[in-house]
Amino acid sequence: MSQTSEGKSNVKTKFQLPKGVKDVIVADAAAKETATATTSTSVDWSTRRKQHISSSIPITPAEMPHFISMSVMMFLFIYVFTTVRDTKDTLVVSNCGAEAIPFLKLYGVMPSATAFIVLYSKLSNTFGKQTLFYATLLPFFVFYGDLIHFPVADGAAAAAAATRGGALTAAVNLMRYWSFSLFFIVSELWASAGVPLLFWQCANDVTPMAQAKRFYPLFAVTGNLAPIVSGKVMSYVISLQKTKDDIGFGSTLKKLAIVKAFVGLGIILIYRNVYAMAEERDKKERTEQSLSTIRGIKETGKVQITMKFEKPKQKLTLKESMRELMKSKELKAMATMVFCYNVCVELTEVLWKSILRKQYPSKSLYMEYMANFSQTVGTVAFLLQLIAPGILNIFGWKGTAMIPPVTMGVLAVAFFAAIIAGEDKIPLTQALLIGTVQNVANKVTKYSLFDPCKEMAYIPLGPDAKTKGKAAVDVLGARLGRSMGSASQQLLVFLVGGASGSIMNCTPYIGACYVTAIAMWSKAVGTLGKLFVTPEVKVDNTPKLESIGQAITIIKGIEDAKSEKRKNGNGKIQAKK
Repeated sequence: MSQTSEGKSNVKTKFQLPKGVKDVIVADAAAKETATATTSTSVDWSTRRKQHISSSIPITPAEMPHFISMSVMMFLFIYVFTTVRDTKDTLVVSNCGAEAIPFLKLYGVMPSATAFIVLYSKLSNTFGKQTLFYATLLPFFVFYGDLIHFPVADGAAAAAAATRGGALTAAVNLMRYWSFSLFFIVSELWASAGVPLLFWQCANDVTPMAQAKRFYPLFAVTGNLAPIVSGKVMSYVISLQKTKDDIGFGSTLKKLAIVKAFVGLGIILIYRNVYAMAEERDKKERTEQSLSTIRGIKETGKVQITMKFEKPKQKLTLKESMRELMKSKELKAMATMVFCYNVCVELTEVLWKSILRKQYPSKSLYMEYMANFSQTVGTVAFLLQLIAPGILNIFGWKGTAMIPPVTMGVLAVAFFAAIIAGEDKIPLTQALLIGTVQNVANKVTKYSLFDPCKEMAYIPLGPDAKTKGKAAVDVLGARLGRSMGSASQQLLVFLVGGASGSIMNCTPYIGACYVTAIAMWSKAVGTLGKLFVTPEVKVDNTPKLESIGQAITIIKGIEDAKSEKRKNGNGKIQAKK
């Protein structure tokens, strides 16, 4: 027995095959003969199962169960995200004003996100992957189920609300409507923990790299139908309201909470099914490897056993993990992308929601507009997702990843310009339309292009980067981005917001911050793009050229010596004559 420096031991020996192994080999040979004698129909079916359904759907029939399950799971995650997003905006903006959002995100969401990531890291050191998934998922749906009980109290208090306006009054209203503020905080955490963390972590765990390149751009095709369905459901439930007051709006929230409970149950069932299919696939691969080993024993009469000894991995603390993970330039670039995206979204969303509240002051009208907005997002995202694989093939990873910042930046500049021009030159309705288009682009490019590109960048990385690193990037990176956007807006409101404390007065300065974030985002894309570029192998031919030069010199010297010798010989002959 010899042990290598890598900790592996190789044992080679000759032996007589035991009877049990011979029986397996005989059975395997019989199976081969039976397979050879199968009909041409069976062969054709096996071939078809390995072929893609079409050029636009690069999936084989055998892969369809896994693909459909993951697509439906993404649909359910995005459905919940869309519903709670529209609900939280309606509750907070209608009661507290759009200027309250920066306060809530900075002083409520950011500390909660930090606590969440600390708790998630500790749980990841204690639980397995599947237990960690349930422990993270279930508290959200327990909270949303409890929405049946508490919103009506705040809804009734809304009638007695004081006059609203400006940043200070908005901050006071956040305390008055504490339950709506809590709902907003939890929903912001779900935006970072739902699709970015729970879904994609599951997808990265059960989807091989060969499938990921084909599946990831298409997962969201079904998933992007969720905003359409969510918008339809919300519009239908709102139409069932008997009254347009807060009591009727409270009944709408209760019905939506019941729907979310059933969606949560569906996510759990699909999750269990996906891992069961992954375990079955791994089992088949192990069986095939065992049969291959047995065939090798039959052919050579030898068995080679390779034993690999590894030290048990020591689980690091959150601080140690972050220190190690942040040494990775890839993770830093991904964190920058997520950070800048969320800064950009925050800088335009508050302005847009401020205009939206002026146009639609009623809760029901506001939610109905948001429902239509979600349907538009879903429709455009679905159409874009159909051509996303083609975009990825044509432009590559880097070109595709650059589309979101360029698109968002161009539309944001137009939106800022419309607000700066004033209502005299550009009516508020047109500014609202431009802002709506820009916010649609924010969501559509994220679901269809930004998220798949970002998740593909995780696959070549190590296991710690896929768990703790991903949690830090997707949760803390997103929250830091939102908090930075909120803090900058909050500061600008106090400095240049004027007596009214309106966010609209800060538009030129917000635009400058936006352009800076887009530039940082583009630079991070360039860094990550190197992961998906095949490096050119540069061959150093200097030694070869030197050798060739030396050979030529030697040959030339020999030829010169021969010529000199011939000249000397001819001279001697002539002298004798």
